[in-house]
Amino acid sequence: MSKRWLWLSGLGCWGVNSLLVWVVQPAYLHWALVLAGIVTLGEWGLIALGLRWLEERVTILTKKVEKIRREEAPAHVLLAHSDPFYQLALQINYLQTHQRKVQRRIAGQNQEFATLLDYLPIGVMVIDRYRKVELANPAMEQFLQRKISPRRHPFTQDVNQFELASLINSALAERKTQHQVVKLAGIQNDRTVDVQAIYTATSQDYFQVLVLLYDVTEVYAVEQMQLDFVSNASHELKTPVTAISGFAKTLLAGAKDDPDKSVEFLKIIDQQCDRLVELINDVLTISHIESGNVVELEKVPVGQQIASQIHLLQPLAAVNQVTLINQVPDDLIVTTDQRKLDQIVKNVLSNAIKYNRPEGTVTVTTTQSDQAWTLTVADTGIGISPQDQLRVFERFYRAETSHSNQRVNGSGLGLAIVRELVRALDGKLDLQSHLDKGTTVTLSFPLKPATTE
Repeated sequence: MSKRWLWLSGLGCWGVNSLLVWVVQPAYLHWALVLAGIVTLGEWGLIALGLRWLEERVTILTKKVEKIRREEAPAHVLLAHSDPFYQLALQINYLQTHQRKVQRRIAGQNQEFATLLDYLPIGVMVIDRYRKVELANPAMEQFLQRKISPRRHPFTQDVNQFELASLINSALAERKTQHQVVKLAGIQNDRTVDVQAIYTATSQDYFQVLVLLYDVTEVYAVEQMQLDFVSNASHELKTPVTAISGFAKTLLAGAKDDPDKSVEFLKIIDQQCDRLVELINDVLTISHIESGNVVELEKVPVGQQIASQIHLLQPLAAVNQVTLINQVPDDLIVTTDQRKLDQIVKNVLSNAIKYNRPEGTVTVTTTQSDQAWTLTVADTGIGISPQDQLRVFERFYRAETSHSNQRVNGSGLGLAIVRELVRALDGKLDLQSHLDKGTTVTLSFPLKPATTE
């Protein structure tokens, strides 16, 4: 292109100079034409130099723009202020600087987005209109229990659960957001998952479906526990209230006139009132523990405290013909919450006595190491079956005692309270039991509880 313009400009200069010679008609026409040719060659040379200079400038700026377009990082073009291309080069340099800032900002946002997706506990999957996966995070892989390829592929390669696949297909086919709670198979237990397939469209022809999975297993479990708690509490409250109401009405109907019957019925009413008070106190204890009541740590003479509890439970042990054996040193002192430890010892000992057999024993011992101290309560009672051992710490649950023909009264909250209190004191709870041989409850507590720090 530059050569073409060079030849055209040379011919143009020669034509103009020759025309001027013919118009002037000098005396020495021949020499005038020779001089016009020499002038034309000079003009031609100057034009050639100018075109070459322009071509160099355009080439430099063009290459820079091409490198910017390819997202490379070329050096800035530096020209003199007098250069006619100075302003153009300056604006291109500004454009490159702005592009670098935008690229850094986008890269930072992409990194933040990738980090957010990686650590987000919510499963995320983006599916395009061709039903292919464009994006999925590690949480989604955990939900689906499979490695998801980063390449685009049909979502059905990853989603094998029928309800989840149907929900996604409905969102794609109907072009509407779908919502459902489904069950997904887990490594150990099934998980309850809240699924949202969100339809998003940027234009009439282009749309995506964003699939979000929320693990709501614990939420549903807590709701079920609350329902069970209300149901069980209502049932446990109904029994003594019904007994009290029934015997009171019997007395009012005329039994009060029979001294023997009135005394018998009043004793039953008194027993049921005690049971009702015990149940209400246990429910209040559970409520206080769950509300996060403060742990008050202090130096506690555990040996004396356990001896005091054993003394208070001697009447109950005598009624059940159980011998209490205390092997805890009187001088044992540890840092703990005295009130919580009192409740723990009382409930564990009460259970050991109630579920024992006549002429049985309950032995209390302690051990101590550099890091922790352990309280062990072993009885020679009726024992707990393996299937019941998994549930004895649930609220209102009572182990099956039909094999021993023994009826045990209580709220069914004792061991549930023990478990929550042990957790509050950063302790550990272990239960070992064998039918017709007895049960051993081991409670371990740190010598320096974390709550003291």
